[in-house]
Amino acid sequence: MGILKKLAALRPQNQLKAVTPRHAEEKVIDYNNEGFETSKSCQGREHTLRTSLEAIYQKFENDSKIDLANQEQLKQPYTNELKGKSTALLNKEEEKESLEDEITSFEDKIEKLHQDTINVRRNPLDYGLDVDKRSTAKFWIGLLFLLPLSAYILIFYISTSYSAFFRLFDPSISLFQGMFYPKALSQAYNESFLELGFILFIPFVFFALGYLIHMFQANKGFINTLKIIALFIITFLFDAILAYLIDEKLYNLNKTYDSQDFNIVIAFQSVSFWLIIFAGFVSYIVWGLVFDFVMKEHSDRDKIQSFIADKFEEIENNEKRIIKIKNEIKDFQKDISGLEKRIAELQNIVDGFILPIRNYKLLSAQYLQGWQKYIDAELRIGHNEKNTLQETCRALYDKHIKSLELDIDNYQNKVYTKTL
Repeated sequence: MGILKKLAALRPQNQLKAVTPRHAEEKVIDYNNEGFETSKSCQGREHTLRTSLEAIYQKFENDSKIDLANQEQLKQPYTNELKGKSTALLNKEEEKESLEDEITSFEDKIEKLHQDTINVRRNPLDYGLDVDKRSTAKFWIGLLFLLPLSAYILIFYISTSYSAFFRLFDPSISLFQGMFYPKALSQAYNESFLELGFILFIPFVFFALGYLIHMFQANKGFINTLKIIALFIITFLFDAILAYLIDEKLYNLNKTYDSQDFNIVIAFQSVSFWLIIFAGFVSYIVWGLVFDFVMKEHSDRDKIQSFIADKFEEIENNEKRIIKIKNEIKDFQKDISGLEKRIAELQNIVDGFILPIRNYKLLSAQYLQGWQKYIDAELRIGHNEKNTLQETCRALYDKHIKSLELDIDNYQNKVYTKTL
């Protein structure tokens, strides 16, 4: 088996009972008789005992090495454990490879998701999004028109509502000055907060009407169409009321004694009446169309942004899963390292040999007993000398056992392995 060295005193998981050599009883007697005869031949000298003990240990070790059947039996627990650990290692490695393949799959998914977030802006239809890929540009262009239109409507209705309900006209004002009054806010503020609040919030009634029209258009149906028509009629009537009140004030400034009172017929025949209506209503219609366009483009942008947000959320979830799998792989790697270490130890044990130390201690004790038997029975020396020699021989035996590290009695066998 080559040059051997001591590895460790390992206890197998299922400890075997000591294997008694063939003809165990005869061997015990032989060792006892051999100890007696050797002691007799050298008159029980302790120096000879030391050499004899070393010789019988070498003989016992060599006998253990060549007794293959006994070695196989002694190694059986380690062989079984080696097979179990090898199978467990194979399973662990397969599970680790499966997790690594899973990581690769998740990484491929993440890469595809990143590509989707880029490509969806170019070709949204490829991802089932019925949107115009130029929706972002259209949105900003529409918003560029919507903001000044909103400012115009805000100014127009603040001015016309103040002129219609609160302002006192003087004979020198023109039609334009009748519609637009730059001091509307300051005058309303000076007069009362309620008056100021009234003219400030009237434009938002029209904004709300435009928003409702957009919402009704989003849901097709006969009822919603009727609601939209009703809202347009209400808006037109409100503009007509404002125009009627302003035109009436302008008419009353210039009427003569014989002129008839202002009425609806006169209003319908007045250019200023229709001018005021269309200055508000037409701009309101334009604002509503632009608002609807902007909201539609914003909805398209939302679809794309929502798609991208979903993809990034999926990317984040996949990355978390990868981190979790990597932690699992670390645990598997620790288990694999432990199994590989234990398998290497077991393989060294199987390749080496096992010394049944209790058997040797039993036989060597019988040898010592035979040695001391001669001293007690036949050696002709004084009683005190015999006791001293017996104690010396016992001390030599204990030193021999200790030098071989066989004095520890908490394990059955001693394991040796090949020198690497």
